[in-house]
Amino acid sequence: MFFRDDNKVKISPTSIATFIGSDAKVEGTLITRSSVRIDGIVDGGVVADGTVVVSQTGQILGNTIAENIVVAGVVEGNITVKDRTNIEPTGEVYGDISTARILIDEQSVFQGKCNMNVDRTKTKKSRLKVKEIPAEEMKDTVKEVPKETPKEPVKETKKEAVPEEKKEKANEQQK
Repeated sequence: MFFRDDNKVKISPTSIATFIGSDAKVEGTLITRSSVRIDGIVDGGVVADGTVVVSQTGQILGNTIAENIVVAGVVEGNITVKDRTNIEPTGEVYGDISTARILIDEQSVFQGKCNMNVDRTKTKKSRLKVKEIPAEEMKDTVKEVPKETPKEPVKETKKEAVPEEKKEKANEQQK
């Protein structure tokens, strides 16, 4: 199997302290010190110390700042997450994402830029050293491109101009 489920944000139902029902609309910024599940609409943004879960019927119209986020609904605004971002198959994100880790389902919608704030000292690529070559040595390694011989100019061909008298005669014969 290529994908592992341990990359997804794990949420226990008892850890969600704040719940916005599907028939509710919050205008302004929703601020909570715990996790929140949004089934309704938050028009203004969300700031949470825990996980933000946007269900299939949920919408956030504004910026979101959280520890983790799971998007199965719609988020229109920038997302800043400290740890994990999951965009589920039904999820739609229209805005930029800044996160440490991200998982985007191939059926989801994401329109924006993503900035992954990963500690690059732990990655394999950062340990590779690029060998610097002095400019003098570079000259030796570059092959000289032979100069092209000038090509003969293309001869222009001119179409013969048909005198007006011939055109008129041809038109009369066609009639």
